[in-house]
Amino acid sequence: MNSPLFERQATGGVVARVGFEYQDAYLLEKIPELLSQGAFSHVVSECLGDIELRYHRPSGGTVCTAIEAKRDQLTVNEVWAEVARFVQMHDASPDEFVRFVLVCGDYAGTFSPLFSKLDRLRGVATSLNPDSAILLAAQQEVEDAIIAMGQTASIARFVRERVAFTQYIDNNVSGAFLAARSRHVPVLDDMRGKENAAFETRCRTLIDQSVKGVVHRSDLEAALVQCAPDQAAAWLAAASAVQLLPFASSNIEQLSLDVGRFNGDARGQLGGQAWADLQSQIKGVADFLHASRARTAVALSAKQRMSLAATVGYCFSATRGFTLQMEHNAGAAFDTAKHDRAAAAFFTPPIEIAGVGQEGVVSISFPYPGRADVAASAVNFGLAGAPQLHIEGAGVIDGLPALNTAVHEAKAALVAFRAAHQLQRIHLFVKAPSVFAMALGHRLNGVGPIQLYDWVVNAYQPTALLTQ
Repeated sequence: MNSPLFERQATGGVVARVGFEYQDAYLLEKIPELLSQGAFSHVVSECLGDIELRYHRPSGGTVCTAIEAKRDQLTVNEVWAEVARFVQMHDASPDEFVRFVLVCGDYAGTFSPLFSKLDRLRGVATSLNPDSAILLAAQQEVEDAIIAMGQTASIARFVRERVAFTQYIDNNVSGAFLAARSRHVPVLDDMRGKENAAFETRCRTLIDQSVKGVVHRSDLEAALVQCAPDQAAAWLAAASAVQLLPFASSNIEQLSLDVGRFNGDARGQLGGQAWADLQSQIKGVADFLHASRARTAVALSAKQRMSLAATVGYCFSATRGFTLQMEHNAGAAFDTAKHDRAAAAFFTPPIEIAGVGQEGVVSISFPYPGRADVAASAVNFGLAGAPQLHIEGAGVIDGLPALNTAVHEAKAALVAFRAAHQLQRIHLFVKAPSVFAMALGHRLNGVGPIQLYDWVVNAYQPTALLTQ
């Protein structure tokens, strides 16, 4: 079997390169956009395609957008020949090569009607429901237009789902790079001209190196900080967004996790392995963030079910160097990098019930009590004789000081309870706003293994096991 890596089409570009090429100019302009894409991992030139953009894949490894760049106008036959090459790349590794872009100076006018349809389908039509009859009809119309150009039905679907066509002219490379930086990375709008020029020069050097090896996101981020030291603080404070979605996203450019079933009514029946697999995926994202950038802030929606919120916070823990920017009700935002606390205590003195054994039961509930439900559940889970700790309060999370105080007091009580009874495991039941659960999970170091429970269909059910 011959590998596509050594085919003439893959290696010819390396031999033929002279100076700063058309594809290099396109990649240079693309760099600010890549820095705005949370999942972007690394780039390489002249591997299988002219350019390969690699993105973190939640299941492990990366997925790729392969780009072919031709300065001249392409004929109809040349366009379809490039598409055929894309199909070959996808067929060779379908879970890896998932998106394709054909870039050239111009296209034959024959393609204008098709490109207009594709632009609308990938633009305004994304507002339609996935099962919308209007959307389905539009998708079929695009495929029919491709078939009418002499292509097969399978090629038509492939193009609709995976191929983008871009016109690019490289007559003002530096100006285009500056405009792209302003458009995609507005936090750096105060960069001076000298800093912009230094960053562009460094990016050009990295692009030249991309023919011989991989250029990682961390290389680009480090170059930015080195070339614009006055902007370093603003850039390093910018959070990396991780979307927690009810479905698997087709947007490979942004970091996202499919957490739908962990928020659903069947989450109590998923079993420990499903929750362990989720933790592995979240920790994979955390490892990717650490490896790819010096920035440590993570932006998340805290509007999740209790166990999911705590698990996410736990995987992006403070002990791993992360801070969380959590969005909650009505756009309220909480930043764990800020440590202000309220003057008054948040919880009333905890209620402890003596017991025996190496496993303990802890409930945290506010602003309404939840002790009775937890006590009943302890019996159901064979923990009736275990030591119990009930942390309750009537306060509300009306700002960051209240949240920080609640988390600090709850964790201190957990640590003291575990130490006093020499517990090997804590069974934790939380009845509180989910932003508290996420923030508590973020701080749950030094407490030992914790079994979480969620209130599902009028009963508590075991969910995630958090271990150090």
